[in-house]
Amino acid sequence: MDYAGQYNEIVGSLKQIVSEILNVPTEEITMKSRFADLAHVESIKLLRIAGKIERRFDIELDNEAIFRNGTFGDIASEIVELRKIPA
Repeated sequence: MDYAGQYNEIVGSLKQIVSEILNVPTEEITMKSRFADLAHVESIKLLRIAGKIERRFDIELDNEAIFRNGTFGDIASEIVELRKIPA
């Protein structure tokens, strides 16, 4: 699978995780969405999202990445970097 295919897979999985935990339709999640701006956000849910991301992608995510008001795209980029997907 090429870089774009792998990146799109990451984005799709991220949307599923966030949608499932926050009960937000995937269509409402964009690369510019901030976790804090999505409906039903609580700190415990953000920790659950971080845990699911770590298990799904077999990475250790800096939990501050989600709490520092980053965008969905920021988290996707961090996962790409942590997985060291070649460009």
